[in-house]
Formats: sequence, C-alpha cells, structure tokens
Amino acid sequence: MPITSKGSRCRTLVGRPCLLSSICQQKLLFYIFFVLVQSAVVYGALELQLDEGQPAGTIVGDISAGLPPGETATLYFISDHEGTGVGSDLHIDETTGIITTARRLDREERDHYSFIAVTMTGTTIQVSITVNDVNDHAPVFPKKKTVLKIPEHTAVGTRFSLDPATDADKDQLTTQGYTIREGNVGQTFRLETKRGANKILYLDLVVNGLLDREKRSSYTLVIEAFDGGSPRRIGSMAVEVTVTDINDHAPVFNQSRYHTIISESLPQGSSILQVFATDDDEGDNGLVLYEINRRQSDPDRYFVIDLKSGVITLNKPLDFELKRVHELVVQAKDNASQPEVTNTFVTIHVRDFNDNQPTMTIIFLSEDGSPRISEGAQPGQYVARISVTDPDYGEYANVNVSLEGGDGKFALTTKDSIIYLIYVDQLLDREERDSYDLRVMATDSGTPPLRAESSFTIQVTDVNDNPPLFDQQTYRQTIPEVVYPGSFVLQVTARDKDQGPNGDVRYSLLKGKNSRSDWFSIDPITGIITTATALDFESEPAPSVTVVATDGGRPPLSSTVKVDIVLQDVNDNTPVFSKSFYNASIKENTPAGTCFLE
Repeated sequence: MPITSKGSRCRTLVGRPCLLSSICQQKLLFYIFFVLVQSAVVYGALELQLDEGQPAGTIVGDISAGLPPGETATLYFISDHEGTGVGSDLHIDETTGIITTARRLDREERDHYSFIAVTMTGTTIQVSITVNDVNDHAPVFPKKKTVLKIPEHTAVGTRFSLDPATDADKDQLTTQGYTIREGNVGQTFRLETKRGANKILYLDLVVNGLLDREKRSSYTLVIEAFDGGSPRRIGSMAVEVTVTDINDHAPVFNQSRYHTIISESLPQGSSILQVFATDDDEGDNGLVLYEINRRQSDPDRYFVIDLKSGVITLNKPLDFELKRVHELVVQAKDNASQPEVTNTFVTIHVRDFNDNQPTMTIIFLSEDGSPRISEGAQPGQYVARISVTDPDYGEYANVNVSLEGGDGKFALTTKDSIIYLIYVDQLLDREERDSYDLRVMATDSGTPPLRAESSFTIQVTDVNDNPPLFDQQTYRQTIPEVVYPGSFVLQVTARDKDQGPNGDVRYSLLKGKNSRSDWFSIDPITGIITTATALDFESEPAPSVTVVATDGGRPPLSSTVKVDIVLQDVNDNTPVFSKSFYNASIKENTPAGTCFLE
C-alpha cells in the first residue's frame, strides 16, 4: 500500500531526499506510516465536493481544513488504495495539503473518492470527496426509429409500449417526460408515462382518435424525451405508425345500371361492355372480382364475364326473334376471407340485323349534361334535345320518334321531325319518386322498318319542399321531481323526406314566457332532452316545452311539437303553519267536539 500520491517523490521525515534504495524506501515509509496510524488520533472527517466536468487543475480543497484548531502540518502521508481512483484522478500536494483534479472528473464513471491523510504528529483525517452531477447527458432512446402496425378502427384507449429513453444523469436531471413534437395529425395519439421502481420513466403510445386507413394510412411521429435540467436536454425518436386495413368497405360500381344495344349478328367471343367497381380497402380486401349471378339472371349462359377485368363477352349466338332484351345481375365482391358483395344490373338490348337504321344524338339540358331534372321544374321545361338522322334515302329516311316510360311525367315534341325535345309534362315530386326510366325510339318508314332506341334514367334532384315531421303529434314523459341536472328525459325524432342538407334536421327549444324551456336542454343532433337545472314540483308540477325541428335548406323549413313533462312529487318540503302563534277563547260549558280554532 503506497503512502504517497502518484508521481510524488519519496521523502524522509525531515523532508530531504532519501539516499536509500527504492525497496528500502518503500519498507521504511510503510513502517513509518504503520507506526503513525497505530499511534494516531482520528480527529474526524473532511467532506469535500465539486461539480463533474471541471478542467484538470481545479482546486478541490485543503486537507488542513480538517486539522484541529491551531494545529498545522508541513507534511501529509496519504493512503492510496489501489482501484479508488485517488492516485489517477486527483493530485494531492503532501506539503501544502492542497487537493486538485488531475483530469476532468465524470460522475457517471465515479461519483466518490476517499482517502486517509496522516500528519507527522499522528493526526488522522478521513477525506471524502463527492462528485456532483451536472446535466451533461441528454435522454437517449435505444433506437432512433420504431415501426408500429395498428389496425384501423382500433379502440380509443388502446396502448402500445415504446422503448423508454434513458439518461446517464440522476434524480431531477434524468428523463422527466415525453412529448409528441410533430406528426400527430388530428391528435390521433397521446402519450402516457409511468415511473418504474428502477427510476426509468416508461412510455406508452395511446390511441386517442379514430383510425381510418382509407383517410390516412400512416403517421410519422417525432417523440421527444426531456430531462429536468435548465436548460433541459432532449432526445428524439421517430415512430412510424402504419394503419393496417380491415375489410370495412364493399365494392362500389361506377354505375347503378348499365345499358347497351348489340346486334344479333355479333360474333361469339365479342366484347360487349365492361363494368367497373372500386373498393377503398387495400390488398385482398380491396381486390375486386366479378361474376354473373346465374341464379337471378342468364341461366342459359349467353354471356360470360372476366373475373378480374369485368369485361362481358358473348358466349353463344343471339336470336333477336327469340329474346330481345337480356337482364344480367353482375356481382362485385372483394377477395377478403369474409367478402363484401355489391350488385349492379346490365340491360342488353338485342338489335335485329338490317342495312341501316336511324341514328339519334341525345343532349341532356342539365348544367353538367347528365340526365337529371329538378323536382321544382314546371310543366313545359325541357329535359333533353334529340337529333335524328337516317343514312337511307327517300321515304326510308322519314323517321318517327316516340317516347316510352316516365309514367306520363314527360312528353315529346318536335317542329320539323328532325329535332325533338323531351319536356316535363306533369309536376314532379322527388319524395314520391326520384327517377324515371325512359326509352326513346326512332323508327324509319322502311318495310320492314328499322329502328334505333336509347334507354336512360332521368334522376329527379331535390329541392327543399318538405319540412321536418315529428313521429308523434305530442310527447309526454313522467320523471321524478328530484333528478340531477343532465338527466335523460326523452328523445324526440323528426324526419325530413328531402335529401342532403335539405333533409338534415337540427333540434332546439322554443323560448317563451309560459314555457319552462330554461329547465331543460336538447341535443341539436340527436333530439335527446335532458334536465338543465333542478326541477320543482311545487312551482310547476307539469312543465311543458316546445321543440323546433329545422332542416338545413335555404331557406330552412321547420315544424314544432309540444312535450309535456309530468313531475312526480317527492317529500322535499316540511309542513309550515300559517302563523307562528295562535290565540283563541272558549266559553265554559262548551259541548265536547265543538271546533274553537282552525
């Protein structure tokens, strides 16, 4: 056990250089130190401290500060146990007792030093040096990037554990919290933490909102961990969240009905038309496959459809005289384990094979050129313009145009037998019927005559011509007098036959002097009536309110309904005399049972 600090010269008791050999010096010094320790009086402990990271040469303290009052020392013998770091990390002047750092100290490597200093008089001082922590480390995540896969529609509150950040500092300077710095679109996630027994702050990522892969398929979150220093240090980690698909969408056709006209002379294997459907899901859940429903249509297999492309082709020859119209029910289903299925209808008109037939060009007169008309259209308003030509000559070029379908709501007119106009003949009501199937036929004057036809569906668009209607003329409900504010009373329901905003209904309470509308409130969306304040049977045993249902049209339409509420009395009032003192006089000999005071 050496008794000098590292690098110091061996000295005699008088401070002069020793002329003995190195081995002799060590034996002599060991003997002197042993004698001093055996005879020493332990005076006490000297406790010193300094912050980590100070440069080499920083003064830690003076051993003489631990000497008894009035005592001085000119030489100190220092115990330097191997492995304590005193000899490598500290420089101790045996003459002055000044302790300085030999290098920058790191608390995370060693946080404490101790040694014994003995004077020539035998006074022993236990020196203890504590290295204080400074915020020289930032929190560090084990990985810079974490990947999570979360199914869409995962329940709110579901948590996923993330690797916590660690900080080499201690106490308040270690990791104190986490935050999502960026990427949390719509606040879809939140963080929850819990401090473990090992002082590590563990981290969970919690679902905080609806996950819909079709609206957003991934999130890139940047999570920061921060410590308690000032200024605080931070560390970050990227969390790649992939929202995985579930089969929550059915295929959707781009048309509810398909129409085509083909010649009976069409060769077998010819393509007729293509149906098309899309599915917002992904992978197998979004892979659309097509087939013809043979139970409901085409049992003789005149037509086949490609499983993946949706192209319908002719499978066997057609016979116009045998069957002129073929109705197909086509199914689109996805490739999930439990597939979603959607149907559409395909109408195939078979045309007789002749030389030339009339041709028609139909232009719909709506704003976007689609076959539609407002239910507010007046009789005489035009719906479509039809141009008719026939490549034949002479009498065969004379074409007669006729209109079928529409239940008398539409009619056809012309001035020159070339341009025809379809117009509204009777008032329309979308709530009664929202579409009409029309067929325009152009027939020439040949023998036999040749004909062209076109079938289409006129959609009747909505106007706000219907007010909301309640499902009851009046509502009545009985509730206790004593209920908490916010308690459920009843739910009213009004329906509007219109579409879109014209059919959206919102509820409100009608304010009035004789109304107890301030006792209640109503949800504008659901129509649920709840109590808003405390109720009082004694002041109003049967309060009533008027509910107003208003649609979203411009201008809006509304209707009202009365809601009668009967309160059940509870014993919440004590009896009260009309007077606090009563005085009465009674004559003697008054018969028993005579009332003398009320």
